Amino acid sequence: MHLKKVKGILSSSNGMNLYRGCTHGCIYCDSRSKCYHMEHAFEDVEIKENAIDLLENTLKRKRLKCMLNTGSMTDPYLPLEDEFGSIRKALSLAYKYGFGFTLITKSNRVLKDLDLLKAINNKTKCVVQMTLTTYDEDLCKKIEPNVSTTKERVEALKKLNEAGIPTVVWLCPILPFINDTEENIKGILNYCIEAKVYGVICFGMGLTLREGNREYF
Repeated sequence: MHLKKVKGILSSSNGMNLYRGCTHGCIYCDSRSKCYHMEHAFEDVEIKENAIDLLENTLKRKRLKCMLNTGSMTDPYLPLEDEFGSIRKALSLAYKYGFGFTLITKSNRVLKDLDLLKAINNKTKCVVQMTLTTYDEDLCKKIEPNVSTTKERVEALKKLNEAGIPTVVWLCPILPFINDTEENIKGILNYCIEAKVYGVICFGMGLTLREGNREYF
């Protein structure tokens, strides 16, 4: 990992990525694609050291409240979050300035911030989105080697629901001849029912296989 100062943190659609790169090792990850012009090894995660200061300055100036979002490119709950706490600081700012928040993750580390997620949801709105790709725990460890297992993620979804926080599942990607069986998809949908998620998102196969991503897959 390495530190870097950046010029901005919030996109025009109110999205942010507090880290750049990832150590999850998911075989299908589109964020590896060369079109994103990452100048360092993907596993050498970039920590945006001034991200929180930039975010606070931006939120102070925003006239209209909105939903902030993170996790589209890099999971906010990488193991190094335990050391740097960037997502927790961002959640604290969202609560402080009255913004809603939605995040996408594959980690049950999200439960460490349950207190803040509840506080934001009580004040404005908070939604946690979780990716589930396979019902098979052994397969999960092969295609997503360094993340919480499917069962661990489902348990996290249940606890989030019990806390009153809306949850959504991303059922993707669907990998031909790997996790595209009827048994697998039904298994995941049954998990969604058990966890009482508010919705399921599936956008076709969800596998881009662009340059950089394709070779790793």
